[in-house]
Amino acid sequence: MLKFRHLLMLLMLASPLAGAMNALFWQPQLRDNSETQTQWASLMENLHQQGFDTLVLQWTQYGDAFAGEQARLLLQQRAKAARAAGLKVVVGLHGDPEFFDRQKQTGAARSHYLQRLRVADLHQAKLWNAEFHPDGWYLSAEIDDLNWRNPEARAQLVQWLNETRQQMKTVSPQPLYISSFFAGNMSPDGYRELVKTIQQTGINVWVQDGHGVSSLTPVERQRYLNESAGCAGPASGTVYELFNVVPGKTFNATPLPAKEMAAQLAQKSACGKDRIFFSLRYLPAASGILEWRQ
Repeated sequence: MLKFRHLLMLLMLASPLAGAMNALFWQPQLRDNSETQTQWASLMENLHQQGFDTLVLQWTQYGDAFAGEQARLLLQQRAKAARAAGLKVVVGLHGDPEFFDRQKQTGAARSHYLQRLRVADLHQAKLWNAEFHPDGWYLSAEIDDLNWRNPEARAQLVQWLNETRQQMKTVSPQPLYISSFFAGNMSPDGYRELVKTIQQTGINVWVQDGHGVSSLTPVERQRYLNESAGCAGPASGTVYELFNVVPGKTFNATPLPAKEMAAQLAQKSACGKDRIFFSLRYLPAASGILEWRQ
């Protein structure tokens, strides 16, 4: 029996999945401050027992939210509790509520805006690195398949990410991550090239699977995922969505039904790539601790 267990352990270590991240996004909101440290610590231990190995904070400041020292220290306590429970922690930087509008600017205006984003991200990284050394950093700006198609925009994107990566190295050598999503505005081949371009800056790209948003059919979504995040795709991993969007002018979502949730949680990324789930708020284990209702 002992020999069998030893062999099983060796097979697990040799598996291509052994080095893959099995992570959950947490999108901090001010209402989450009502949770006690005991509740949070219990939730983190539960996640670790369920096989998750990493918590990704989507941001550590969102507009003015979490800007003060007290709010930052509370988030750092949450991050430390996750690490104490056996989880690695990837720390998100500055989230701009106006990003999806401001990215539509052109020329010098967009270039200036991207520089401001980098300054804000570096500021957050320095604040956090002084008190908590993360296992990685996450840029909360999400790259879509609509606003970066023309050559000028693509060049600005590459310059912004290259300079951000280089300057982040002066703060911390940890890996840097960003996510991207598709909505049929590029061909699957074209989207793969966009992801490849980002990945070549040295920033790891996680592609969102679009399950919860449902802007494309399952067959269409799978084509994009195969090209961008499949075995031969350039992405580092896939973000699996654990929600269904409620139609409306503002974003509102509900957790997936039980069977659909189980199927989504059983998803395996191609060829040992990272698999990340969005988000902790919709996970059954968080029920009664994190509020998902808007």
